[in-house]
Amino acid sequence: MDLPFEAAKGTAEKLLMVRFPILMRVALPGAVSTVILYPLTAWLLGKLPTAPDQLWQRLVAFALLALLLGALFSTLTGEIYKLYEGRTGWPPPLLRWSTARQQARLRRLMQAADRARANGNTNAYNEAWYLLRLYPLDDNSRPEVQRPTLLGNILAGYEQYPDLRYGMDSVFYWPRIWLEVEKEKKDEIDSQWSVADGFLLLSAVCLAGGLLWILGSAAGAAGWLDGMPLPLPSFGWIALAAFGWWLLGYGFYRLSLPFHRENGELFKAIFDLYRGKIWNITHLRPQEKQVWDATWSYLQYFRVVCPNCGNMVPVANENCPTCGFDIRPALQDLQASGKFPLRP
Repeated sequence: MDLPFEAAKGTAEKLLMVRFPILMRVALPGAVSTVILYPLTAWLLGKLPTAPDQLWQRLVAFALLALLLGALFSTLTGEIYKLYEGRTGWPPPLLRWSTARQQARLRRLMQAADRARANGNTNAYNEAWYLLRLYPLDDNSRPEVQRPTLLGNILAGYEQYPDLRYGMDSVFYWPRIWLEVEKEKKDEIDSQWSVADGFLLLSAVCLAGGLLWILGSAAGAAGWLDGMPLPLPSFGWIALAAFGWWLLGYGFYRLSLPFHRENGELFKAIFDLYRGKIWNITHLRPQEKQVWDATWSYLQYFRVVCPNCGNMVPVANENCPTCGFDIRPALQDLQASGKFPLRP
């Protein structure tokens, strides 16, 4: 199966007791970071008392360090997503190779769907299209590859949904719709989304840790780390463990994919159900921009807009100092009706 960790999704949800944002986005990535940065962690904790009755100080220091590192990684979430999607940081040869790999995968799935349909195998056909729906659609409503990674295509697929169905730009309208969602639902949705975020952050931490351990092993073999505490008995073992970090990082990435897909369905459902909440922003009044400009000039600076040249004029003036236009009728209209004079 193309998503080998799909079956583990339900188990992971139960183990996490259905999602804790701080745990997933900060605490767990931070705890793994302290293990990866063992020399630094050991050096810092070594400055604290070792007496049994003062062990709490070391525990508190470890927890604070883990939270600090986790918060640091959490602030980089947006950049980490860009990297995993293939939007930034990819050398052109790697970008072309990975995109071609996704295209080959898409062709295999399309061929499998065609064979299943020709053979009348409904289950195989549905399974193939379950995976094909991970990809965004082209102008002919057929799946296509837009990003060099599976995660990138999953995100692109559900980000295009509001535009294809309703003509709504998801980047522009999403914050406005999100503000209309009830707080209780926001909290529930954010808790669910934090699982995908957390697994992706753990993946990034592990991959970065593997690179750091490889570099540390090379530096240690060159004699540059003499006297530093080591996480393993030798630099050879450290280099071998680096590959373990990379495997673990890849595993967390694959484990995040079904959660990202589920998040995408929620994203689409929010547009389906809540777009009506922001319908009023489509009701633009005649000359609305000019009305807001005139209102701002009056309330902010106690000035009105000259109907002739458009400059702001203090309300104490009878004539515009720029063009000499008589603004008294505009002021009378303002006093009588509360309507602000507009630019021509």
